[in-house]
Parts: sequence; C-alpha cells; structure tokens
Amino acid sequence: MWKEKKNRWILVRCLIVTVIFALLLVFAGKLFIPYYIQDTDQNRTFYKTEKNTVDVLIAGSSTLLVGLSPLELWEDYGIVAHTRASTVQAPPVTWLNIKEAYRYQKPEVVVMGITSLFLDYDYDANEPYLRRGLDFKRLSADKLKAVNEIVKRSGSQHMLDYIFPIFRYHDRWKEFQWTDVYNLQYRHDFMRGQYPVYRAKKIKARDHVDKNVPPEKENTDSWSFYQDIIEYCQSQGSEVVVVNMPDNRWTYGRYQTAKELTEGCGAAYIDLNLEEPLKEMKIDWEYDFYDPHHLNPVGAQKATKYLGDYLVENYDIPQNQCGEGTAELLNEDLKKYKVKLKEFKDKLEIQKTQEKREEM
Repeated sequence: MWKEKKNRWILVRCLIVTVIFALLLVFAGKLFIPYYIQDTDQNRTFYKTEKNTVDVLIAGSSTLLVGLSPLELWEDYGIVAHTRASTVQAPPVTWLNIKEAYRYQKPEVVVMGITSLFLDYDYDANEPYLRRGLDFKRLSADKLKAVNEIVKRSGSQHMLDYIFPIFRYHDRWKEFQWTDVYNLQYRHDFMRGQYPVYRAKKIKARDHVDKNVPPEKENTDSWSFYQDIIEYCQSQGSEVVVVNMPDNRWTYGRYQTAKELTEGCGAAYIDLNLEEPLKEMKIDWEYDFYDPHHLNPVGAQKATKYLGDYLVENYDIPQNQCGEGTAELLNEDLKKYKVKLKEFKDKLEIQKTQEKREEM
C-alpha cells in the first residue's frame, strides 16, 4: 500500500513538473517571438473584439490586407468588419484565420482573397511569413491542423517549433532588449486589421484586357483549402464573396478559372481588375497604388466603396446594429483613421502640385 502511494506521488510530481515546464516554454516563446505591428496587434485586437459583433470578416493575403478598409465600411454603411489578412498568406493560414474566427464571431459575409490560387506556394522560402501568420494565434485544434498541413509541405519545419516557438527563436537571446518585454502588452489596432501603406507610385495603366486567352490552370493544392473553407462558411450560415483586388499580375485567363471555381461552389466572385469595376471605382493608376500589386489608402477607399455597395445591395447585413460599446470604440478608431488618411491625402496633393510644376 505504502509503495503504491509513493509511486502515485512520483507520477503526480512528474506531471506537475511537466506542466510547469510546458508553461515556461510557452511564456518564453511569447517573450522571444518577434513583434510585428500588423500581425501582433491585428490578432490581439481580434481576440479582444466583442463576441458576435463582426458582420463581415475579411481574410486573405496582402492585397486585401492593404486594399480594404473595415473603417470605411463602418462609416459609410454601419457594417462592422474585421480583417484577418497577412503578407504572403498561405492557403492553410487563410483556412485557419476563417475557421478559427467562428469560435468568436458569426459573420453574415466572409470576404476572401485567393491570391495563391495560381501559385506554387513555397512553404520553406516563405517560412517567415508563415510564422507571422501563425505565431500570434491561440493554440487550438484548428491551429494544430493548419500547422500539420504546412509541415507536410515543408522540408525543414517542425510541429513543435510552432507549438513552442522558443525552439524556433531561442537564438534571439543575443539581441534581446527590454522592448521585447514591453511588446508583450496589448495595443489596440484601431485599423481593425487593415495595414495601409502611405505612399503612391505610378504604375502602368491597364487600358485593354486581352480576352483571347484560355483559362489558366489552378493550383489544385491551394484550391483544396479555398474550397474547403467556402463550404465550411456556408455550413455556418455565412455568405462567401471571393474578391480579386487590382493587381498587375492579373490575367483574363485567371479571371475565367477563378470565377468558374468559386461560383461552382456557390460563392460570389468579384474581380476588381475588369474594365467595368475599374471605371466605376475611378482608379487612378498614378496615385492609387503603392506598388504594382497593392492599393494605397486612397485606392483602398475606392475599392471598399465598391465592395460596400455590393454587400448592401446583395445581402441583408444589419447596419448600425452593434452594441453601444462597440459603436463607441469604432467611432474612436474612425477618428484616428481619418486623421491619418487626411495627412496622406494632403501629401498627395503637394506631390501632384510639384509634379505639375516640373512638367511645365
């Protein structure tokens, strides 16, 4: 009897030590994970958002990260939106961003980008972007599944590195600073997930669309994730709108394939590269982009207006129906956003005036 009690106590102590060790690994991982304002604050703010208040969820890669404004949707339509997009977002990360979101929100509409539909995503070369999309997510069965899909497609990454990031970032002790401790605190992302880039770059205008091209073949691996998440959203009662943002990598062949695939799953498809939406948005090829693939905040304002009109016209999304606390916080966020936007627009006007003088 005494021996059995002793053995049981040894097992209990081993379990306690294991749990403490695991907790220490988790805390050390949080301390050593590099801080990225767009990813860290975006995820923390999403988790802090009042439950079941988000009407429209936006997820995808950087074209949506910079090109759609949740605060414009709030100001013009009373729609509460949140962006869960990230740079070079892999299909499994898009899958996780949307699937996990349903633990906290019940969006009426999910707006999804499918940038990787025609790409062979390099899971090893893009590991830094994968980390930025995953390190700040809470541990869950869905996260483990997404990590497992990534590890299966990688030749160098490991499951434990994602569960305990300290294994991946242990060398950062050499560059450790007190700011790493400071960055553990919560900072509200007043942009609601959007990460605008405040600069303008002239790009080549697309004044003609070559429609005499065959449909481009999709990447079947990427499509499997996109298709799965479309079907999941529909099973949860959400409408899905797939959006292709203005981007000089676009071709009519890609449009044909993306439209057929997404609409075949019952999702709506909006392609902002077509002549009609470009004309309706009044896209300025000289001042609405910050590089050939991404809109700046002025271009994003136009794209969001187009999307907002479409959402209001086609879906019964409640407007101005969130609680008083959420509305008050959104209005405070909106004030900060408008200050930044005005500063950028003022700089653009100065830039335009200088360019006109140089041309004279």
